[in-house]
Amino acid sequence: MNGQRELEMKISRVEAIPFRVPLAAGVGPIRSSIWAMNAANHVLIKVTTNDGLEGYGEATERPTLYGETQSSICAAVGSWLGPPLLGLDPFDLEKIWDRMDKIAANNTAKGAIDIAVHDLLGKRLGLPVHKLLGSWDGQKVRASSLLPFGTPEKTASLALERMRRQGIRAFKVKVGKDPDRDVKTFIALREALGEEALLYVDANQGWTPDQAVRAIREMEPYGLAWVEEPVKKGDFAGKLRVSDHIGVPLLLDESATTPEEVWHQIRMGMNCLINIKTTRTGFYNSRKILHLAEAANIACMVGTTRETGVGTAASLQFASSFKNIQVAEVADYEIYEHTLLETPFRIEDGFAHVPAGSGLGLAISPEALARYKVKPG
Repeated sequence: MNGQRELEMKISRVEAIPFRVPLAAGVGPIRSSIWAMNAANHVLIKVTTNDGLEGYGEATERPTLYGETQSSICAAVGSWLGPPLLGLDPFDLEKIWDRMDKIAANNTAKGAIDIAVHDLLGKRLGLPVHKLLGSWDGQKVRASSLLPFGTPEKTASLALERMRRQGIRAFKVKVGKDPDRDVKTFIALREALGEEALLYVDANQGWTPDQAVRAIREMEPYGLAWVEEPVKKGDFAGKLRVSDHIGVPLLLDESATTPEEVWHQIRMGMNCLINIKTTRTGFYNSRKILHLAEAANIACMVGTTRETGVGTAASLQFASSFKNIQVAEVADYEIYEHTLLETPFRIEDGFAHVPAGSGLGLAISPEALARYKVKPG
C-alpha cells in the first residue's frame, strides 16, 4: 500500500518565497574582494505534492558570482523551472533535471528545487537525507568558520571567540585586495590560534597570478592548508601557473559550479581540491562532482554561500553523507539575526551536529518566515 502511495505522489506546486534577514547586531557589512552584503536577500523554495507533503530549499543571491538575483530566481522558478515539474513524481530525479536543464544556467534556483525535492523524498520515507545519499557519518561534521575582511587584530579576535565558544579549529579568511595585508592577517591568525588550527584563504579571484604566487609563498611557512580561487576563474593558464609554483593545493570554487567545469579542470592536472556548495548544485549534481573528484583521488569540502538555517541544513546533510568530505563551512548562519528555524543547530567541540529528523531535519518557524518574507521583485 505504501509503495502504491509513493507511485501516486506527484509535484503539484513549486513556489519561490523571497525573504530578507538582516545581519545580526554588530555584524557587517560582510565583504569579499568582489562583493558585499548586509542581509540575506534569499529565496525559500517550497515544493508541494498532491497529498500535501512539503519540501524546502534555499536559493542564495550572488549576482557577482553566479549571475542570479533574488528577483531573477523568483522569475526563473515561477515562469521557467517550476511549471514543467508539475505532475512529476519527486522520485524521478532524472526527469526533473532533464526538464530543468532545458533552461540554461540558473544553477542556484535549480539547486534549491533539487534540495526541496530531496527534502520531500526523505519525509516520504521517514529518513534524513543523508540516508538517501550515502550516510558516511550522519551524526556530525567538522565545522569551519568564515572570517570576513578586517584588520589582522580584529580577524584574529573573531576567530578566537569562535574557537573558545564552539571549539571550532578550522577557519577560512577572506583575502584578495591587498597581498601585503593578506599575508599579515594570515600570520596574525596563525600566531593567535596555534599550530593545530586548519587555516586556508579565499581570494575570490582577486589576485593576479604573480600576486598569488608571492602571497601564497609567504603564507606557506605558517601552515597554509590551501588557497581558494586565487585568480580569475576562467584564467586556466594563470591558475595552472600558480598551482605549479606553490606547495599547497588550489581550492576550486567559483570555477566548480557544474560537473563539466570540474571535469575540465581535473583533466588539466593541477594540484587541487573541490569546494562543493549544495545551494548551487543541489544534491543531484553535488554527488556527480564529488564522485568525479573521488575518481581522481581529489579531496572535497562543503562550502558556504552564507545560507540561513535552511541552506545550512542541506550542507550538513550532504557533508555527513560522504567520506571524501574533509570539512564543511556550516558555522556562519550566526551572522544573521534569525536562522528561520524553530531550533538552532548545535556546534560543540568543533563539530556541527546533523539534524536528526526526516528530510533535511528542519522545522521552519512560521513566525520568522512571516516576519522576513518580502514581496517579489
